[in-house]
Amino acid sequence: MAASLLDRLNGVFASMIDSLCDPTRRRRVMLALVCAYGAAWTIYGVIAKSSQDLNADMAEMVIWAREPALGYPKHPPLPAFVLKLWFAIFPHADWAYTLLAAITVSAGIYLAVELCGIWLDGEKRAAAPFLLAAIPFFNFLGLKFDQNSALIPLWALAMLGLMRSLETRRAGWAALTGLALAAAILVKYWSGFLGAALVITTLFDRRRGLYLRSKAPWITTMVFLLAVLPHLVWLVQEDFPPLRWIATRRTASSSFDFIRSLSEYTFGTLGYAAAALVLVALLIRPSPKAVRDSWFVFEPGRRPATLLFWTPLLLPVAIALAARINLLSLWNAPALNLLPVMMLASPLVVVSRLAAIRLAAVMTAVTLIAVLASPLVAWALLKTGVENNAAYARLAAAAIEREWRATSGSPLRLVGGPFALASSAAFYMTDEPSTFADFSPYLSPWVDAARIARDGIALVCPADDSVCLRAMKRLTAAGPAGRQSEVTLTRHWLGFAGKPKDFVIATVPPRS
Repeated sequence: MAASLLDRLNGVFASMIDSLCDPTRRRRVMLALVCAYGAAWTIYGVIAKSSQDLNADMAEMVIWAREPALGYPKHPPLPAFVLKLWFAIFPHADWAYTLLAAITVSAGIYLAVELCGIWLDGEKRAAAPFLLAAIPFFNFLGLKFDQNSALIPLWALAMLGLMRSLETRRAGWAALTGLALAAAILVKYWSGFLGAALVITTLFDRRRGLYLRSKAPWITTMVFLLAVLPHLVWLVQEDFPPLRWIATRRTASSSFDFIRSLSEYTFGTLGYAAAALVLVALLIRPSPKAVRDSWFVFEPGRRPATLLFWTPLLLPVAIALAARINLLSLWNAPALNLLPVMMLASPLVVVSRLAAIRLAAVMTAVTLIAVLASPLVAWALLKTGVENNAAYARLAAAAIEREWRATSGSPLRLVGGPFALASSAAFYMTDEPSTFADFSPYLSPWVDAARIARDGIALVCPADDSVCLRAMKRLTAAGPAGRQSEVTLTRHWLGFAGKPKDFVIATVPPRS
């Protein structure tokens, strides 16, 4: 019986690999595969995160969407625009946000495989999606939809567009390249390193003469500039808020701090790639000579892949050394989409059908095990607790709304408090308020004394946060008088209870 089941499973994986190797079927099968992958990780995310509330960075982007602008204090505006559209269709619910994240990483895998397919074929191309699935950016970490995960499909699309544009010099591919690069820049300025990689790859490509004499580079440039121009105007008019944020937050405080950051960037990035590297070593077993022929190859055919892969990884190090800026390995989420090419493109690397089947089986098993283990993950998070009061945001939102309804008949438009708590709680409120995060005009430029007087504000602080309580006292003292109460909140999940925590809630009604 067991042997029969194993035979059937082996047949399923063999058929999958054969289909991914078939040029007439591989895109259709790849689409079905990433849809199934996205569904599995959506289920995992919904269950595993059900004992906690929305991540504050994710909630912050929803708040931005409630205050439409061409830029925001920390980042460019595109994710906020995407979320404005997404939540016009879907409810403000954790599962809807998780679905968006899963769709994003699944699209990233599909586009990355298309990109890898320029250098990989047959079993090597069939192995690519499973190697990408071994990178945490494409699953566990990718379930947090933020500026890093949102770049994954955009970087792959921009690189794919450039390669097709170099090959065909068609206007459509040229325009797509410029649009994808602009979209990436409008998500995060880190994508400037993608732009550098595209330029360097073009200048060192053997087809650069024909390409540069065609209309393609002009189309790419014009589309890019037109797409980013409104944000550039905002950036100048507002005195570059995101760049000032980077300067204050990322400048190294000492030589030790910088060395620590550089070590984390280097070994952290290697750690994210480690599972894929181990799978290739165990299942494909490239020879030492093949490994040497894999990573820094500048023969004309593979030179673009080498430049596109290494430029966004190494150029930040050079900039950081010159400016003493701290780096994070997490920022390399979109930079590993060519990792399968680096490992497999050498003609000395042989990927057998059996190795590809085993790789598919291993990563399918990992995904299914993750889904099955998701209730245990949720239980563990409930019992061990999560940072930034992420277990209490939904409960705090309900308590804040009760206090506000008892204070004023006006809709709740502003919520103030610690950045994480205020942002996450605001996500769940029916009036869809904006936030006065950390009581900071920099983080919340839409809030000033006049708006607080006009709309009023609800405030929330952990009872043990003296800094927050002092800010609350200042705002409530300015009046008019509202309500203040202390509540104890306890997160429950499937009959289990988390740790109780005390919060202070105060309201300041509109002056009118």
